[in-house]
Amino acid sequence: MPAEFKKQWQLLQKTAELGKVAHAYLFYGGNEIERRKIALEFIKLINCKSPAKNHAAGCGVCRSCLEIEKNTSPDFFSMEPQDGEIKISQIRELQSRMLLCSYSSPYKSAIINQAHLLNWEAQSAFLKLLEEPKGQTIFILSTEYPERLLPTIISRTERLRFYSVLGNLTKDKNSEKIISELLEISKKNLFERFAFAKKLADNPIDINKVLFVWLNYFREQILAIINGQASSYSIAKIKSILNSIETTSFLLSTTNVSPRLALEILMLEL
Repeated sequence: MPAEFKKQWQLLQKTAELGKVAHAYLFYGGNEIERRKIALEFIKLINCKSPAKNHAAGCGVCRSCLEIEKNTSPDFFSMEPQDGEIKISQIRELQSRMLLCSYSSPYKSAIINQAHLLNWEAQSAFLKLLEEPKGQTIFILSTEYPERLLPTIISRTERLRFYSVLGNLTKDKNSEKIISELLEISKKNLFERFAFAKKLADNPIDINKVLFVWLNYFREQILAIINGQASSYSIAKIKSILNSIETTSFLLSTTNVSPRLALEILMLEL
């Protein structure tokens, strides 16, 4: 676990060690990729068949850990926005799955990513899930904008704040070079973009650094627009790009997706 999240992780592992896991958590602030990773590791930990001493982490090799990692566990549900929002139909599907008896894990669990995109109907339906928990269930809502959630939802969660560790990634010379390449490739045709994706995929050590710098750059662009500065992107377009970058980073770090394929899909968004 990254040293930057030591405090948050120690709190989570202590609750697991003491058997005092909350019914619902709100992970907020910081960065979507960071929150997703820790949420997934926590779900693995509380369902692990052979957790490390003092519940320091899940073993990562038991059936439960592997199924959760690959999102194939019948007791685990990971929710993403569809067409820019999380819909009531998705919450109803979640409700149906949570009503089923646990197949093999101690907890039925769900991570709701970008929870601020729950529309009003979805939030109302989700609130009922929180008010009437069934058995050993755990929900983790992950968001940068907790203020967009109903106060009644927030009040029923244990809140855990994260702080971004991106720091000044766009300030050093290497990062300036990455941004320069980004601006150049955004002007290229699809064939040249895909060639760039292949080049990047062939150097996996560099991928996370590049994506983090891109993420920070586009966030700075949003702030610039808010402050009245000109940009070649609209806020809506930047939000779409940010979502694509976060999704790509998450897939590359937690699944066996082809880096080249994931990056090619991202290239379509730039």
